[in-house]
Amino acid sequence: MSGMPKIAVVTDFDGTLMEQDVGDELMLAMDVLTQPQVVEASRLFGAKKAGSLAWINAAYPLLEGRQEQVDRVLERVSLRDGAQRFIDFCEQKEVPVTVLSDGMQYYIERILSREQVKVSQVIANPINYLPDGQFQFGVQNSNEACKWCGCCKASVVKQLKEDGWQVIYIGDGSSDYYGSGFADWIFARASLAGYLMEEGTLFYPFETFHDILNVLSSNWERYANGTADRRLSGRFPAACTFPEA
Repeated sequence: MSGMPKIAVVTDFDGTLMEQDVGDELMLAMDVLTQPQVVEASRLFGAKKAGSLAWINAAYPLLEGRQEQVDRVLERVSLRDGAQRFIDFCEQKEVPVTVLSDGMQYYIERILSREQVKVSQVIANPINYLPDGQFQFGVQNSNEACKWCGCCKASVVKQLKEDGWQVIYIGDGSSDYYGSGFADWIFARASLAGYLMEEGTLFYPFETFHDILNVLSSNWERYANGTADRRLSGRFPAACTFPEA
């Protein structure tokens, strides 16, 4: 590997690595979306007057004391087609995979463990049911300059770039718009693909992880040496702010 750029994969969880948006499934099943404070947070989020941080603060505390119900919902969600093959491919190529999510750490780790999916790290909001039954609520965002998202995906990817990694980003939603802002290559579906198209930013569309593997495995040398098509540079999400260095 010496002399070669290092490649890291960053993938979103809900609606990306997973077929479903697990957070949405939970909120729907637990009747959280009809609660007044969540209705209001959803309205502000939809109008782009508040970010996911305000929504998470309104919605997730309502899961306290409901671990059994949450676990039942988790039984009916599944990995996106080809996800396990993709993770195996990354392992063969010695490419670290970060699962980066604005969701709840508890369900991500529980599902990955059940599906026996091993990744290098999970970065998500520290919302957990602790072994003693206590509910832990927190957010990942340590970006003091911007309190828009619960999990500041942009700072995670920005840091990887500063540490010398080339980043392949895989995502589907609005938080991934920020997360992919510093990536070298983007694989996008759903609303993320829509944002990038509007912006005129190059990306690879995908529906399953087989689609992603087809692109990567046939051109791996070119990703490894940084010359693969649709490489981005110098993008900076206009909405993101970071502390002054």
